[in-house]
Amino acid sequence: MKNKYLILFVIVSLLFSCNDDDEYLYNEYPQNNIFAPSAGALDEESVLRRDFFNLTGVYLIYTDTLASHNTVSISGDTNIIIDLVEPGYSMTNTYGIDKFSYIYYEDIDLKQQAANLIKEILLTKLPEEMYPYSFFLTKDAQISENSYGYYKEPIQIKFYNGMQTTLVALGDLSAMNSNELSDLKSLVLKEMIIAQITKIPQEKFENFYNYSKEYYDIVSWKIPSPYKSVGFLDTYIYSWSIPFNSPEYDIKAYIEEMFSMSKEEFVTKYTDYPICIEKMEEMLKVLSSYGIEVYPDNNNL
Repeated sequence: MKNKYLILFVIVSLLFSCNDDDEYLYNEYPQNNIFAPSAGALDEESVLRRDFFNLTGVYLIYTDTLASHNTVSISGDTNIIIDLVEPGYSMTNTYGIDKFSYIYYEDIDLKQQAANLIKEILLTKLPEEMYPYSFFLTKDAQISENSYGYYKEPIQIKFYNGMQTTLVALGDLSAMNSNELSDLKSLVLKEMIIAQITKIPQEKFENFYNYSKEYYDIVSWKIPSPYKSVGFLDTYIYSWSIPFNSPEYDIKAYIEEMFSMSKEEFVTKYTDYPICIEKMEEMLKVLSSYGIEVYPDNNNL
């Protein structure tokens, strides 16, 4: 009798130890890298995506559906598995990721135009160190942020940098004039720099940090007023839960401000706060050393 119970225990243990993959008799997985177009695909979009990768080393997608494949279970049922990209995916997220919705580009000419705009920024404005793993280009995108299990009202976004992909909603490119396209490129470049700034070694910013470092990460009432007198811009000061006097947001504030105006306008705006002008110059030196020219026509003002 004991042997019967032992056999039964072993059988039950084996059944419960099976993982999800064990229930499938056949798994028709499409390819090793689902961010890349299918090997040998010659349709216009696949060729466009492959050429983009060959030129930049960055994958390019136009939909959140990366691949689909069939699985056949032991019982003979066939299921379709769809692999989706998750812009908000994070390895450390414990509350669930945000929800995204998109309006895709349908026309191949607009897809090509979107790819060309991104290529121009990557190849002429940014160093390879700041390239993302992949670009997800759409006409429109919205995000519903997850707040401890509850989703906020969706808001429109232009840019979102994630672990798997960098989402850029470029709008209706066919309806934009040259000035609008120029502004769009500047916006994407700024967001790319902010998103990838940590790829520049921190020691490169040592001179920039030195101006305000004694006031980093302390309570705000211990910082001399006005904050600009010790080198902090107003960009994030009134933003809830953002530590404006941290090194991270000090850098972001200067990048935001520098891209919002010409160098001459920056110097004029902060003429009473020379420390801000000096920090701006230090930021320009660091970015320029990586081939990033914020003010290509008037850096010597």
